[in-house]
Amino acid sequence: MEQAYGDLCLHNIKKNPGSNINGVVCDLDGTLLYSKKEAIGVKGRSGISFLGKETARLLAKISRIFPLIIATGRNAVSTARLVKQLPDVRFKGFVLENGFVVKENIHDIVGKEPKWEKIARLFPDWERLPFYENCVGFIPPPTQRAGAKTMAEMILKKNGYCDLVYGENKKIFIYPGAVDKMRGLLILGIHPYIALGDEINDLQMIQESTCPVIPDSGVGQLKTIVTAKNGFCSLLTSHEAARDMLDFAYKKISNDFA
Repeated sequence: MEQAYGDLCLHNIKKNPGSNINGVVCDLDGTLLYSKKEAIGVKGRSGISFLGKETARLLAKISRIFPLIIATGRNAVSTARLVKQLPDVRFKGFVLENGFVVKENIHDIVGKEPKWEKIARLFPDWERLPFYENCVGFIPPPTQRAGAKTMAEMILKKNGYCDLVYGENKKIFIYPGAVDKMRGLLILGIHPYIALGDEINDLQMIQESTCPVIPDSGVGQLKTIVTAKNGFCSLLTSHEAARDMLDFAYKKISNDFA
């Protein structure tokens, strides 16, 4: 029953089968956002991530000629902090919380399932991360971080839950199923003609992309896929990589859809 909820609450905008449209799909952290200071800052729980001014300009250029979609592990509130600083960028949709929240507009409301409050109460000593709509996130105390994932799995099982425990740096997330941004893209009605990503949570959309793109700092498993699909592996990192990848994307869609 818990797994079924994860599939049902992804927002009621599912398109007709076979109607998927091509788009440029961008991950945020490690792909467009970096810790190195730049023009646009996006505050988060762990600090501030930055988007470069030239990156913003290229996003706007792409969005004027091709559907542009964000696919991220961030929640809507966090993503909105970036979106409001990009008034010239025309986003066509958002896949949030690693595929479990889908919105055409970043301010759309998704109904919350009471089970997340019940699960949160099972971890009273862990700091809860706010604003997530279809998962629950925590920062465990320093003394429990080493075994936090295993501990969370045991507590969930003991209380009758079969949800996925996902570790990300110091954070622990509990999702209603397997992490898969491609699930959200299909519900939104988007085929990732070009997909930009860097981490294992981008795996499915990189696999399904016509032309996957990755920065030099991306994980090896994704680089192997990008190379096999004749995609684009930037030799750069940080904000330089973001500009390089978006410049490639803009030129490719300009050429392929001229």
